Amino acid sequence: MQKKNQLTSPEIANLWTHYIRETLSMCVNKYMLHTIQDPEIHSLFQVALQYSLKHIETLKALFKKEKFPIPNGFTEEEDVNLEAPPLFTDALCLKSLYMMSTHGHNEMSLSFTTSMRQDIVDFYYQCNLDAMEIYKKSKDLLISKQLY
Repeated sequence: MQKKNQLTSPEIANLWTHYIRETLSMCVNKYMLHTIQDPEIHSLFQVALQYSLKHIETLKALFKKEKFPIPNGFTEEEDVNLEAPPLFTDALCLKSLYMMSTHGHNEMSLSFTTSMRQDIVDFYYQCNLDAMEIYKKSKDLLISKQLY
């Protein structure tokens, strides 16, 4: 029998994996923001970065509350060179964000459906809304730029 309010194994695994994924997204988005020239694409990456930062803070708070160690995720200092020359065109950056939003939404939907504790369910509910917004905005932008 599960102790009241104890995280389940799927919740722990999902939160841990989500933290790693969000720290990677944060690094990628920060790099892209240094290279993207198109103001519409740049603006969308700023929104995506803000969602990642918000999710990371929520995850850190959950780990602290549960007395779990915070995973060694990706960091700007160790894992990305923001001064590196552009590696991708703005169009490829946008397509990448679109694809990553589909994968992220799939993973967060699964996390939502396998969570039992209300605070975790609520967190993944919001994460799904955030992912759907990035998906919709990136798809709309791809269509408007005739890149879809």
